[in-house]
Amino acid sequence: MAKKNIKILGSGPTGSLLALNLASKDCNVILIEPLEEKDLLSKDKGYAITQSSRRIFEKFGLWELIEKSAYGFTTLSIMDQEISSSVIVRANDLKKLNDKQINLGWVIDHRDLMKILLDSINSNRYINKFKVDSTDDKTFDFVLAADGRDSSSRKKWKIRYFKKFYNQRCISFKAILKGAPQKRAYEIFRHEGPLALLPLKNCTYQVIWFSSIADTQQKLSLSDDELLNRLSLILPDKIIAEKVVGAISNYSVAKAFALPKLTNIRKLIIGDSAHSFHPVGGQGLNSCIRDVYEIGEILNNLENKSNLYRKFIHLNYFLKRSNDIISLIFFTDFLIKLFSNKIKVTYPLRNFIFYFLRKIKFIRSNVFSLMTDSIKRYKLDN
Repeated sequence: MAKKNIKILGSGPTGSLLALNLASKDCNVILIEPLEEKDLLSKDKGYAITQSSRRIFEKFGLWELIEKSAYGFTTLSIMDQEISSSVIVRANDLKKLNDKQINLGWVIDHRDLMKILLDSINSNRYINKFKVDSTDDKTFDFVLAADGRDSSSRKKWKIRYFKKFYNQRCISFKAILKGAPQKRAYEIFRHEGPLALLPLKNCTYQVIWFSSIADTQQKLSLSDDELLNRLSLILPDKIIAEKVVGAISNYSVAKAFALPKLTNIRKLIIGDSAHSFHPVGGQGLNSCIRDVYEIGEILNNLENKSNLYRKFIHLNYFLKRSNDIISLIFFTDFLIKLFSNKIKVTYPLRNFIFYFLRKIKFIRSNVFSLMTDSIKRYKLDN
């Protein structure tokens, strides 16, 4: 069986994982990335890893390395500060396919994740890296773009892309927070926008703080101490914010979805290049990991498919991923519209939701599973 020749544009987490996955399926991979490795490692952010991603990493043979660098959390506190209501999700709320897990999820620093991926790429004989793309697309079986939300490939290939910005921005930074229950993550709904606290090692948390565009700009003008003082006013459970660690970043928030182009038979966009949704629930990287898994399965089984199937591989990939992506766009949008407001007419419904989440494990388990397992259950049983 002839090896497939694949070109991948972009070597962030999605592109790097894509290269490793396809190389493991005996593809020859050319990875195009103009940035130096030190620049790829320089982002100061953390990612949530869900159960579906854990199973996919296990399938790829990377979980043992990732688990050593990731920090597991055993409880998740979901709070609505406007109505003073909350629910705690625990490991025994996981669905049956995850019932052997002691952690609800994990958080990993960008630098740790990228170090694992780049080290694996550098030792893989099927992957060659180039800073400048001097290759001809026609010499490859497929060209896959994983070059981010502002993808130049998407624009170059004239792929239709529907995008709408939220009237929110986010600031993200690491901070030392003292007094929180051990191994607990937080998703806190506030009328300005959600606040997520993702635990890392040594009382360090990734703080992901959404608010209006104007309020975000005002936060960025504050000193570290002033910013922590504002954060301390809204932290739950008597948590004390002590110190900002590293850089403070900010970014816009959008919901977006790309449609496949019928003439681009051998060109596909993957991950953030193809979709975007509100980060509430920490689904960004996890959805990209599922993209990588699906495209790998499609390409791996291509030899057994008809010529007609091969000609419409981009449509097949789109159909396999669209249910998951569209459901996340609508679900995260629903959460923001329902919980990020001070409209009192919504309060009874919000109280109703939290009451049943607290009282009925079946509801709690299924709602959490929607975020941690996705629409399609990645059991990956062999």
